[in-house]
Amino acid sequence: MKYTAENIEKILALTKEGKREFLDNLHEFLNENRLTALDYQRIKILSTAPICPRCDCEYVTKAGMSDGRQVYKCKKCGYRFRETAKSLVYYSHKYYLLMNYIKCMLEGKSLRACAKEVGISLPTSFKWRHKILSAIQGLEGGISFSGITEVDELLMQYSEKGRKFKTVEEKEQAINTVHPNVAVLVMTDREGNLLFKQTGKNRVQNSQIKEELKRRVSDKNLICFKPNEEFTQAVKESPSKKVLVRRKTRLKTKGLAVYSVNIVEKKITNFLVW
Repeated sequence: MKYTAENIEKILALTKEGKREFLDNLHEFLNENRLTALDYQRIKILSTAPICPRCDCEYVTKAGMSDGRQVYKCKKCGYRFRETAKSLVYYSHKYYLLMNYIKCMLEGKSLRACAKEVGISLPTSFKWRHKILSAIQGLEGGISFSGITEVDELLMQYSEKGRKFKTVEEKEQAINTVHPNVAVLVMTDREGNLLFKQTGKNRVQNSQIKEELKRRVSDKNLICFKPNEEFTQAVKESPSKKVLVRRKTRLKTKGLAVYSVNIVEKKITNFLVW
């Protein structure tokens, strides 16, 4: 199957169950053909010109092989780098297990469960998850929503979980420092598409909501949102149909509530408490 723009649009238009079935079939195909994330990176670098990770220069030349991987040299700064530079498999010794790890992530398993099933250590599982999440951020621009779309904001407490303090004074200063809440814009639809984007501090701004709605919804969408001044003004200018969801009128709107967003918020809150 050739991944043309038309085929990719069809894949993205699949239902949640359809996407899961497609990913299961893709994972089975990769395993049968013994393909890894490194093979994908090699195909990718053949389709796009390599760029120097140090100075972002496109004038690079091939400079031999190292451990079976292509090495490039930048003509501008002289920096040598492999074909895996700044990719998901960079500095990954067990890159052949990444596909299995991603499958475990899609199944919603914890870090420990993923590490145990794949056969890696817990610190490696932690690093891989952050690598994968960072790679997913690059795909954020392609997220779009269909049908009933729910929009809300989530205010999260500022956290420095995992930070190590050099001195007791530094730790006490961090504890006594009051940080504003982190504002996150949450958008989801009934097909399982989800946007979870940090927008700044304290509250999500009107201009930020407008920008995301303009990029990700059309006049065929039905937007559900809670009574919020910033959201009301932003949604009012959208060509989509709107439904203002209030607590007393939820039962009268035939299921047009923000329950999917509430589920996401509940899961995130439980994770932070844990």
